[in-house]
Amino acid sequence: MDFINRKKELSLLKEYDVLSKDRLFFLAISGLRRVGKTTLVKEYIKSKKKSIYFFVYDNKTSLELLNEFSDELRSKNIISDLEKITTWKEFLNVLFTRCVNYTIIFDEFQNFYNIDSSFFSELQRFIDDNQNQKIYLIVLGSLISLFKKIFEDKKEPLYGRLSNKILLKPFTIKESLNTLKIIKFKDFENILKLYFIFGGFPKYYNTIDQFKLNNKEFIDIINYLFIQENAPLENEVNTILKLEFGRRSALYYSILSSISKGYTKLYEIAGYTGTRESSITRILIDLEVKFELIKSIRPLGNKKDTRYFIKHPLVLFWFKFIYRKYSDYELNKENIIVKSKNELNKYFGKRFEVICKEFLLYMNKNGKLPFIFDYIENWWGYKREDNKRVAVEIDLISFNDESKKILFTEIKWSEKVDAERILFKLKEKASFVNWNLNTRNNYYCIIAKSFKKKIKEDNVLLFDLNDLKKQLIS
Repeated sequence: MDFINRKKELSLLKEYDVLSKDRLFFLAISGLRRVGKTTLVKEYIKSKKKSIYFFVYDNKTSLELLNEFSDELRSKNIISDLEKITTWKEFLNVLFTRCVNYTIIFDEFQNFYNIDSSFFSELQRFIDDNQNQKIYLIVLGSLISLFKKIFEDKKEPLYGRLSNKILLKPFTIKESLNTLKIIKFKDFENILKLYFIFGGFPKYYNTIDQFKLNNKEFIDIINYLFIQENAPLENEVNTILKLEFGRRSALYYSILSSISKGYTKLYEIAGYTGTRESSITRILIDLEVKFELIKSIRPLGNKKDTRYFIKHPLVLFWFKFIYRKYSDYELNKENIIVKSKNELNKYFGKRFEVICKEFLLYMNKNGKLPFIFDYIENWWGYKREDNKRVAVEIDLISFNDESKKILFTEIKWSEKVDAERILFKLKEKASFVNWNLNTRNNYYCIIAKSFKKKIKEDNVLLFDLNDLKKQLIS
């Protein structure tokens, strides 16, 4: 698959390159695994003659890695065949004295922690002593928590040394769906199902293209990539999570598994994992802030009623359909998705809610909704019915605080939805949301695969898959 998107990031890399012609520019690019960091820098240096790429492979000893990097310097004629580099200090001295006007890249930079953490202190000294040297130094990092620690912990030698940093985010929904179009996918519902699982991670779309799965049905692609013997992505999620969690993986896995099963409240997660609430609060914070795998949501007007959700789409899919049925998966892989057909449709429904939120954000950004909102999130609350406390849930609420306009959205992963019936129920549920109850202007939105009939009513929006396709596929 050809390199696509990332125009903004490439432009930034070029801008910082110009700045490096006057003095040292030290850039860190971070992001989740498979988001495309390596692909981005390789695309950038493709036409640059003066560039060196080093991959910090953590399964090598310090000496092995030093020898490998020395060979790379020889291949670029930066050191001679007879020169021998024996320490990281000597290696950095070569970079900072002989690589003027070079772009120097260290991929998986955080792996120096396990190989030889003294490298960071050595690098700090060279950076401090060579601020006027014309070098463009770029480091990439995938282990989110560790990479943050290197540059944000005041105790670390490289704290405060960066010229700038780029957080490489997953593709937007529009970029992702158009990537699938580029690699010859045509059916929009099939495209959405792939996005439900792979989200904005370009690596997986590249894998689909690499194995000639273009325009195959969703279920065939899942079987090929995850289920069949020696499937290309069979160990993908396991590998990523073990790299992130290390020895602490057991409880982290248990928490993610509980959330994937619908145990989203703190006490529910504690009960499922068999631990005290106080014991997992810190871990939930880590999963959200350090590892960026989950998110916590507090409904409008009730900040105490927190729920947790897995936001990484592939991690959610893996825990929901493979990890929780691992014995069955190992014994009878071919039938695991077939057996989960009903559950799969429910999964699509929940993922469709996430996609519709992204769709509304896109429409909001481009001024295609009745008002510009400054908040959008799921909502849940309670009503009294027959002296009982009954839950009330609305898929999405978005509002503009200044204008007091609010949009209530109901989402259905269903065909031929009865819009009038859904709208009646949505208006009823909206009455239980206390935000500016007497002064606000209510708007309503229903998003479904298709409708029996599209109704026309003031302050009511209806979107089906054809509408989403028109907006999101170029």
